[in-house]
Amino acid sequence: MAKKVYAVRVGRKTGLFTTWAECKAQVDGYMGARYKGFMTAQEAMDWLNLDYVPPYGGSPGASGGQAVPEPPAAGEADYVIYTDGSCLRNPDGPGGWACVITEQATGEVRELSGGEPATTNNRMELTAAIKALAGLPAGSRVALYTDSQYMKNGFTKHWLSGWKRNGWKTAKGTPVLNQDLWRALDEAFRQHQVEFHWVKGHVGVKANERCDELARRAALSFQ
Repeated sequence: MAKKVYAVRVGRKTGLFTTWAECKAQVDGYMGARYKGFMTAQEAMDWLNLDYVPPYGGSPGASGGQAVPEPPAAGEADYVIYTDGSCLRNPDGPGGWACVITEQATGEVRELSGGEPATTNNRMELTAAIKALAGLPAGSRVALYTDSQYMKNGFTKHWLSGWKRNGWKTAKGTPVLNQDLWRALDEAFRQHQVEFHWVKGHVGVKANERCDELARRAALSFQ
């Protein structure tokens, strides 16, 4: 059996650990611990270098002194999804969205894309995620990758939860932009177990680059 490598993002010590005992010592009873097991050190490093958000509506690891279960191995997701949006003239120019969906059990890869004649980059980013999740069976475990800081910040900086508490108003009391899409995305995330990742764009990540190509092609179709 291949030996696992454990990555700790939040714990007493962070980094890579070669045994579960070492990893457990960093996260057992640590509030908000973030950790995961991988089959290779490269996979573990890739995860550490992503801006990670815990599964929507939950939190990884245990806290309050409870026993910590062994974290799941890499590849546990039912679907791995990359999304991207594009707008040729932002705002109100032609735009496109795209997603690349890989079903882990079968290896099947699906590509979806579309666009609008007058939109914004942010709307296309959100639309891509909504479209990607729409066709999945309810309760699917999803690893969702995006290079959108806008969408990432909605979760990592708790914008979305704050807007909902404030009746979909910003801290300044103004209506939230793209509220229709944020509401749809919020509902889509609640239908599945979504693990949200941010990946830097245009650095050679194959699926991310493919999404960018498809989104731009969709946007260009409106010129």
